[in-house]
Amino acid sequence: MFTEKQQGAKRVALVGCASLKSKKPAPAKDFYTSALFRAAYEYAEKTCDVVIIVSAFYGAVAPKTVLHPYDRNLRKFRKSEREDWGARTIGELLPSFRPLPQLVILAGEIYADALLHGAHWHNLPLPEQPLRRIRGCGVRVKWLKDNTPQQREENPMRGTA
Repeated sequence: MFTEKQQGAKRVALVGCASLKSKKPAPAKDFYTSALFRAAYEYAEKTCDVVIIVSAFYGAVAPKTVLHPYDRNLRKFRKSEREDWGARTIGELLPSFRPLPQLVILAGEIYADALLHGAHWHNLPLPEQPLRRIRGCGVRVKWLKDNTPQQREENPMRGTA
């Protein structure tokens, strides 16, 4: 069961990694190079309070964290391993947030399902999943670009205790 969204909760975007990566170490926000990752990251920056990148290898990482090349994908994991990854990844970010965050999942279905499991396991509010019913990389990129504000949206709750 998911809990109720808490007043003053930060909106935390979980942007899924991508198979297209830099061949050399780079900050996480620059490490993934696909059009879908770029569009999701920009959408997250403009619509959420915090952006976290989620990686099958690294888990939850801050955008400025330097990543090194790797080859791991949740598609190769068994369902139980994906669910364990989701619970562990969500658990990594929770100590930074009080009240508990409102998650916004911007990831492919396999990653989103694992993160949804993790949110449920940790008793968080039901995450937002704006890409859930949108199929196809190009269609997702278009939706993200069409729905990304030109300026950062100001959250009326920001700055309140």
